[in-house]
Amino acid sequence: MKKGLDSLATVASTAPWIGLLGTVMGIPTAFIGCAGSAWSCRAAVVARLSVSVWPTALSIIVALAALCFYKYLRAKVETFDSEMHHTCLCLLNDLGRSLPPTRI
Repeated sequence: MKKGLDSLATVASTAPWIGLLGTVMGIPTAFIGCAGSAWSCRAAVVARLSVSVWPTALSIIVALAALCFYKYLRAKVETFDSEMHHTCLCLLNDLGRSLPPTRI
């Protein structure tokens, strides 16, 4: 059951970096509209920079969701593992009491 949790943790840790890469790749395109006056250049840069920030925002949302699910599922798996260990010990104790003692 723990096998799939590793990939979820990988998504949670790499998603912000992939989004940041998308933002960095979008920044150079922000300066394409700078051929006219200073005001039109600023307007073009601000408009395109706001578009280039979206990959980072979306990747942070994906990373937070993956992290929340990872922590939740990891806690469930650990609880299940602990219950199984406790049940195994109880079964061994019950079997030990019901078997006749052996003499060596």
